[in-house]
Amino acid sequence: MIEIKLGDFNIFLSKRVLSDFVNYKQDKIFKNESGGILLGQVFIKNIYILKNSVPCRDDKSKRYSFERDIKNAQKIIDFEFKESEGKTIYLGEWHTHPEKVPNPSSQDIKMIKEQFEKNILNEPFIVMIIFGTKSFFIGIYNGKKIISKKITWIDLYLDDM
Repeated sequence: MIEIKLGDFNIFLSKRVLSDFVNYKQDKIFKNESGGILLGQVFIKNIYILKNSVPCRDDKSKRYSFERDIKNAQKIIDFEFKESEGKTIYLGEWHTHPEKVPNPSSQDIKMIKEQFEKNILNEPFIVMIIFGTKSFFIGIYNGKKIISKKITWIDLYLDDM
């Protein structure tokens, strides 16, 4: 587990989830954006991101955009919730960007706000991770603002994975 302090929260990312992000990193010109949902558990101010979905054939992926299939994502959310007896929940969204230090685009910000407003959430926030080639952006949107941080590979010691 990797721990990231973000505002009042401690976010714990499993190495398996980080490994998936690394596998989809857009480090080659022919790689399109990839993404999915984040799943895990929350204990007060500790957020455990334990699982993530990976792209499926029904997602729409281009070099500079990614749109996940809603129906497939909902099936995954429902399955994980049921299998964990209500402990594993939808926490947010992840996707890649073909840049060293990723920043959320206006479309990314619009998407995370729409997810927060339109979905029935188990927690009063939604997490967004954007994975770049040398670092990643992690943010929590609480309905008012995005609290965020950028993390580099050096910070994570990903070479150990």
